[in-house]
Amino acid sequence: MKDFLQSIAPFSDQEVDLILSFGKKKSVANKETLFQAGKPFSSLWFIEEGMIRAYRIIEGEDYTFFFFTRGEFATDYQSFLTNEESPLFFEALAETTYIEFSRPSIEDLYEQSVLFERVGRLMAEKAYLSATSRVKQFQATPLEIRYQQLLEKDPELFQQIPQYHIASYLGVKPQSLSRVRAKLTGKTY
Repeated sequence: MKDFLQSIAPFSDQEVDLILSFGKKKSVANKETLFQAGKPFSSLWFIEEGMIRAYRIIEGEDYTFFFFTRGEFATDYQSFLTNEESPLFFEALAETTYIEFSRPSIEDLYEQSVLFERVGRLMAEKAYLSATSRVKQFQATPLEIRYQQLLEKDPELFQQIPQYHIASYLGVKPQSLSRVRAKLTGKTY
């Protein structure tokens, strides 16, 4: 986390230690559910190792909304900001170690560190850009291009998680994803 913070702003070692003192380090096993939908998401998780998936269950079907990997914050940011119930479940897709920051600790950090306010602003900007990019992709970008963009952005996903989660994230059935992959590799389906 120190590297992450110092890539955003010139945090001193003392400031990094202060920030880390507000968090709680946690570890979870692969496939462990970290958060159940139906309550407010009142924390931010910085992923040190591993991967987390955020998904919804709609009419009995599982839809992946986000993947969070090492060096990223995982949260339902809308629920975090509004204190409304989250419709998302969060599940570890590998053994995962993360630092959890509660809402009160985040607010205390904002009061104590102007630089940490910058972290909060950048997180909000990233969440907004991620959400708008995802909407634009679904509205105007063909599946083949969305697949290639995801592969370029995060090739680790394709090596570590089941393809049906990737298909769900891309908004298609696994069979459609298989056809796209075959087409892109020049294989006959």
